[in-house]
Amino acid sequence: MKKSLVALAALAVAGVASAQSSVTLFGIVDASVSGTSTKFVDGSKASSTRLDNSGYNSSRIGFRGTEDLGGGLAASFWLEAALGNDSGTAGSTSTTAQLFNRRSTVSLSGGFGEIRLGRDYKPTFWNNTVFDPFGTNGQGTNVLQNVAGVASGAGGLNFDSDNVRQSNTVGYFLPSNLGGLYGQVQYGFDEKVKYTDGAPAQPLVGDVDTRSGDYIGGRIGYAAGPFDIALAAGQGTIGSAYYAGQDTTNTTYNVGASWDFGFMKLYGEYGHLEAESKFDPAYAPSVKQAAQGGLLGVTVPVGPGLIRASYSYAQLQDAQFNDILGNPYGGKPKAQKFAIGYVHNLSKRTALYGTVAYLDNKNGMPLGVNTVEKSAPDSSYGYDFGIRHAF
Repeated sequence: MKKSLVALAALAVAGVASAQSSVTLFGIVDASVSGTSTKFVDGSKASSTRLDNSGYNSSRIGFRGTEDLGGGLAASFWLEAALGNDSGTAGSTSTTAQLFNRRSTVSLSGGFGEIRLGRDYKPTFWNNTVFDPFGTNGQGTNVLQNVAGVASGAGGLNFDSDNVRQSNTVGYFLPSNLGGLYGQVQYGFDEKVKYTDGAPAQPLVGDVDTRSGDYIGGRIGYAAGPFDIALAAGQGTIGSAYYAGQDTTNTTYNVGASWDFGFMKLYGEYGHLEAESKFDPAYAPSVKQAAQGGLLGVTVPVGPGLIRASYSYAQLQDAQFNDILGNPYGGKPKAQKFAIGYVHNLSKRTALYGTVAYLDNKNGMPLGVNTVEKSAPDSSYGYDFGIRHAF
């Protein structure tokens, strides 16, 4: 009898625990036939056709869970990995060493908001994706998102090429009961060893990186009914040399807004990128480069489907790119893109989609329709036709 009572008590405890906790397996599998064609300034062309992934939504698989701690507190985790389902790979080529490269966080939330630790989206990326009809996926991605990987200027500086996520972060999110106000701040640790002046002795080869990887950013917004607007800014160090007195930093700020009229939804965004190498004046002068751009977009619901369209542009501040013969261009490099697409929802989880986009470059801007090119192309176009299933 005692054993039966103990067993019943154990089952009761297990029932309470399971009611207070939840773990979910989720994911997206997105595959498309995609192609690009690029025309270069000397008249030559390059083209490709491939089976691709993530043309509408990024392919992924993940686990997330929440435990009710009582008193309004909850603990949660989120582990999310990218999928290369076109070839069966885990993640993308640049993040194959990271299993949960899309997100890996643990957090504590309550009436005070949420404190989140781990690898997560940067605040500035949210404006790029939320206020883009194409959500920074596929050939329709806005130009400002693509220009982040451009190397330019006398110093060959790169903008924030890893402008989507940040590792080793502590973040804070405002609670959701502030009448439409929302926001976050995020700090990323560089996890480098720091030195005081005069120690240690200078190494025989190379220099010492003491700061690359650090980051600080934030976002504040307001959403009420059909209207949404947000401002974000962030700065991170992508290179550091202790003995040379050099730091290379990226700074990004942007603002975006949307208005849903029911029969259509309008989008707009403006963004600014900066890259700067700061040197000890005894070694060399500092070098700085900047770019800016924007987007105007619209979505129109049509029965079970959605029409998407956008115009986006980006421009670099300098004019130091050369054509294939070595002649300098006479103006600032810039690009503009036109994109249109249609999504047909077969169900809440499954959709067919198609997107076509055209990009035009001026003055040596090294962009393909959705890539950074090694040689300056004149123009390019691309397309995605695929299927997306969510689970």
